[in-house]
Amino acid sequence: MNFSRRMFLKGVGGASLALPLFSSLGCQSDPSARAPERLGRAGLGQDGFPKRFVFVYIPNGNIDRELPAGMDFTGSILEPLAPFADRMLVLKGLDLSVHNLPPGEPHQQGMALLTGRSLNLGNMVGGDGTLAGWASGISVDQEIANHIGGGTAHKSLHFGVQSTAYGGTEVRTVLSYAGSDQPISNETSPYGMYDLVFSSLGQDPAGAANLRARRKSILDAVGKRYETLAPRLGSEDKLKLEQHLTAVRDVEKRLANPGATVGGYCQVPSVGAPMDLNDPANYPAIGKLHMDLLVMAFACDLTRVATLQWSASTNNKPYPFLMYDDGSGAKPIMDDEHVMGHQPDSDVHAWNKLRVIRRWYMEQYAYLLARMSEIKEGDGTMLDNTVVVLGSEIARGNTHSHMDAPFLVAGSGGGYFKTGRVIDFPGDVPHNNLLVSVMNAMGIPATTFGDPAHCTGPLAGLTG
Repeated sequence: MNFSRRMFLKGVGGASLALPLFSSLGCQSDPSARAPERLGRAGLGQDGFPKRFVFVYIPNGNIDRELPAGMDFTGSILEPLAPFADRMLVLKGLDLSVHNLPPGEPHQQGMALLTGRSLNLGNMVGGDGTLAGWASGISVDQEIANHIGGGTAHKSLHFGVQSTAYGGTEVRTVLSYAGSDQPISNETSPYGMYDLVFSSLGQDPAGAANLRARRKSILDAVGKRYETLAPRLGSEDKLKLEQHLTAVRDVEKRLANPGATVGGYCQVPSVGAPMDLNDPANYPAIGKLHMDLLVMAFACDLTRVATLQWSASTNNKPYPFLMYDDGSGAKPIMDDEHVMGHQPDSDVHAWNKLRVIRRWYMEQYAYLLARMSEIKEGDGTMLDNTVVVLGSEIARGNTHSHMDAPFLVAGSGGGYFKTGRVIDFPGDVPHNNLLVSVMNAMGIPATTFGDPAHCTGPLAGLTG
């Protein structure tokens, strides 16, 4: 049988399964790859509803300047979040200390924040010409998905709002990793996400059964080809092959649960007429569609883990839909946000424009929380059973610091977190500890995550 250097299987339960590159066949090997861990069962929140996790990324930091001392958000950039203050934690003083480690420049390094590990060596060029590779470990969303996502049609979903830049997918355009050097790209098109997740929702039973049969026949054929290839591989490549077979078996399990039943809060969403996905003026509309699709995927229990990435790190884009008055009349903000973030604190107009932008991102976060709050689950809502974390790759644009980085946490994870508080950590507290706390909230009994030299256990004080 003839094998190409790299084979792909697409269209099976939303998966894209690639035969890895094998050194045994004269191809470069990845010695750092590891088999995925499949431990535990789905965590349950209040009234028996599933727990869920979302990470929301916003670029360039810069929300630290106006964080309130208490939960009265009046007059701050967090004011749009006032309706949810009692269901939030505002965390100050966490350090992305592991992301100070080479290689890479600060924006590249910080994009590995969900892995809690440094980047690998590589040839991707950063904003200052620095070279870096992909992250060197699994991201927390995927670790959580490996535990609680096994019973859903999609183990996780990854939404990108104009997040592809710099000529394609690279370290500044992704958040999620299945393992070292295993990035998971975002779906940047709401129409593509609709087709992936909802196209068969409400499909007639016979049609759904035929689709499952076709997909399973593809998986069976691929499995047989893998078995034929195995005897030709060395021990290291056999480990990589087993990792991919695990992924194939994972898809096979999902074929038994291809979609949800339409009814109640689970409805077939509408994405409307196509729009230009690259036009900065459409940035809000694309984000809103993605958030609507994300919430509906949760409501239909098609996934329990998601990431939402607004733009790519450095985010060299204008905001033509936002207005700023510099004293000569209100005008659209057409400046490059990344350039504005580099300005000194004394540049009043640059930072006032950034304040308008940061407040707008809080409005988008509030929209997502509001949509979750509309969906009743027992005596609570979807938000009560979810943990929605918002963060960025750096703390401040004009320092590029990874230290003293703020995070917002909404939802209690089924009552796990004690919300309605601002917690200011004293310093030298690694953000990896927050990742451990989120895993614990999902019912995963972890004590460390990421680089163990930059993790001391779950954050103190979040549960009481």
